[in-house]
Amino acid sequence: MTNEVTARVAAYDRLRGLIIVLMAIDHASYFIARVHPLETWATPPPYYPDLASFLTRWLTHLCAPGCFMLMGIGIVYFAESRRLAGWTDGRITRFVATRGAVLLLVQHFLENPAWLLGILSADPVVESTMGTVPGPGGETMLAFAVLSALGVAMIVGSVLWRAPWWVLVVAGVSALLVGAVMTPLPAAILEPQPAWKQLLFLPGSTGLLQNLYPWVPWLFPMVMGLTIARMIRANDVSMTGGLFTRGLWLIGMFVFARFMGTDPHPPADGLVGWLTVTKYPPSTAFLFLMLGLNLLLLAALAKWPARWLAPLEVFGRAPFFFYLAHLWAFGALSWAFPTGTSFPVLYLVWALVVGALYPTCAWYAQFKSSKPQTSLWRLF
Repeated sequence: MTNEVTARVAAYDRLRGLIIVLMAIDHASYFIARVHPLETWATPPPYYPDLASFLTRWLTHLCAPGCFMLMGIGIVYFAESRRLAGWTDGRITRFVATRGAVLLLVQHFLENPAWLLGILSADPVVESTMGTVPGPGGETMLAFAVLSALGVAMIVGSVLWRAPWWVLVVAGVSALLVGAVMTPLPAAILEPQPAWKQLLFLPGSTGLLQNLYPWVPWLFPMVMGLTIARMIRANDVSMTGGLFTRGLWLIGMFVFARFMGTDPHPPADGLVGWLTVTKYPPSTAFLFLMLGLNLLLLAALAKWPARWLAPLEVFGRAPFFFYLAHLWAFGALSWAFPTGTSFPVLYLVWALVVGALYPTCAWYAQFKSSKPQTSLWRLF
C-alpha cells in the first residue's frame, strides 16, 4: 500500500481488474455460448450438468459484490485526495453524485443497446431457454441492471462518505435486512409488482419495467466498502491480515446463514448445491460468501509480488471503459453464434476480446489520468 493518499493503491486496481476480467466470462457466456443461468428469488436454482458449467457461472458471482465494495472504498480515497487538493466537502459530494447520475444515463443510452444486440442475434429457440426473469413479462420499455444500481449506490455514497460510524452501521444493516424482508415467497412469481418495489427491492419484469439489480440490497456492499476504507485510512485494519481475518468472518457468517435458511431456496445436495445461492436479489448468504471471498482476494493481492499482476492493474485503472467496450465487442461477435457454442470456444473468444482490449485500456487509463481533476473525462 502506498503512503500517499493521492497515489493509487495497487491492490484495489488488481482486484478491480480481476473482477472485470471474470465478469467478461459471464457476459461471453450470455453472448457467445448462449448460456446464462439466473439465480432468482422466484425460480428454482439452476442445474449444472458438470463442474465446468458451474464454475463458469459461480466464479463470476464475485464481480457485482466486489464492484459495489470497491466503489465504496474508492469514494473514501477519492474524497481524501480531493480534500488534499483543496476541494470542499460539498464539491466532493456533488462530483461523486454527478458521476452516479452519469452511470444511470449510460445504462440506458450506451449499455442497453449492446445487450439488445445479444437479444436480436440469438436464435429464438435458444433465447427462450435462457434464465427466466420473474414476473408476468411483456414488452420491456425501461431495463435497469447493474450500472443503474451502481449509480444509485454512488449517489447514496456521496452523502454517506463522511457520516458517523453509527450511521454507516445502521444504513448497511438496514439495507441488508429490509431487502430480505421485502422478498416474497417464490409462489408470488407471476404477481405484478409496483414499480417502486421493483426498483428498490425485488428484481423482475412487469412489462414496462425490468430490473435485475434492485437498489436497496446492493447498498450493503457499498456501505461495507466505505467502512473498510475508513478503517484502513485510520490504521484500524491492515490491508493483509486485517482484511483476511474479516473475510474469514464473513465466510463463517455465510455458513451460519445457510444453516439458518436465510436464502429463498434451501441448498440442494452436495457442495455445488450448498454454494448455489440467490443473486437476484442478493440473499444474505450470497453477500456474505462473495464479500468474504473478495476480502480474501484483496488481502492476497495486496501482499503478492506486483510484477505478474501488472495486467490486472491496467484493467483496474480503466474499468468503466473496459465494461462498455467488452459488451459492444461481444454484442458484435454474438451474430456469429446465434445458437451458442461450446465452453472451449467461449473461453477462446473471451481471451481474444480481453487481450485485444488490454492496449486500449492502458491507453485510456493514461489518457484519463493526464486530464485535470475537474475534467469531464474524470466522470468515466
